[in-house]
Amino acid sequence: ENLPSGQAGKFSKYMLYAIGEIILVIIGILIALSINNWNEKQKLKEVQQNLLKDLQVEVTNNIEDLEKVIASHKNSLVAAQKMDSLFNDRETFNKMSDSLFNQLYRGMNSNATYQPNNGILNSIISSGQIKDISNKELKYLLASIKEKTTDAFEITMTIEGWRPELLSAFYKQSFDVVDGEIIGFNTKKIYDSSDFRLYNSFLFVRLRIEGLGEENELKKTMENILEQITSEIKK
Repeated sequence: ENLPSGQAGKFSKYMLYAIGEIILVIIGILIALSINNWNEKQKLKEVQQNLLKDLQVEVTNNIEDLEKVIASHKNSLVAAQKMDSLFNDRETFNKMSDSLFNQLYRGMNSNATYQPNNGILNSIISSGQIKDISNKELKYLLASIKEKTTDAFEITMTIEGWRPELLSAFYKQSFDVVDGEIIGFNTKKIYDSSDFRLYNSFLFVRLRIEGLGEENELKKTMENILEQITSEIKK
């Protein structure tokens, strides 16, 4: 049976009220979810910003250390090139003082190694926090920088592997020996050593030039990382 008109009106008002209440509850839930989502995004952004700021300091310091190593290798190359040119100029060699020759010899043998501090980076990768970095290119560069560093310094490590044996051999050649007795020491004696000339030209000139090219490429990559980190921090 149909409801009386008065009851039907009350029922309609009740339904409208109930629907209104449901809509308000849904809106409230949506607002709460939106606020919660915003809060989560803010927390994630704060975590990412803190990670990036720590990385910014670490990468800046590593670039400074790398620049010092590159400068040292350049000085070594200059000394080796001067030594190399000396092989074709005996007159200049004969006039050169022992101390100046020794200075060139020590300079070419200098082989600074690069030991970056990757404490923050290692922690971010091992903990999985690297996933919190939204910049995909930056994430890739950070994940691959250790491998790039190893590749860039392969030549430095090759030189380092040869140096002890070479230094020992050339050091022994510098002794003045008469009747089995050492009567003096003269580094300039190695000037005419074919091995010394070969290793200087190959290790300390040719390979060093190649190594410096790779080290400078690494520096560019690290500067790119730093620029991207700085850009992300400013967002």
